Amino acid sequence: MRFIGLILAAIVAVWVYWDAKKRGQTTLASVGWMLGVFLLMIVFLPLYLFTRARKAKQVEILMPCKYCGKYYEGTPVYCPNCGHKIGGYSFNKEE
Repeated sequence: MRFIGLILAAIVAVWVYWDAKKRGQTTLASVGWMLGVFLLMIVFLPLYLFTRARKAKQVEILMPCKYCGKYYEGTPVYCPNCGHKIGGYSFNKEE
């Protein structure tokens, strides 16, 4: 019975490691979560799942440049592709 418990803990710990790596955590942090879940699952697994839900990645909306038509992320002042001014305040009506 203990052997089945160890196998189950190992499987869950490996899943936590791969999930943490997939979500952008460092190798050291992923190994820490894995060891914590393996050694004390009742504490570390709910803690990991709680922090995992809170750190959901924000989806960036891509906007097209009105000059070159290529898409860019965020809110830059100048288009990263063609260099035209696309953000910020301008006194010229055409910009």
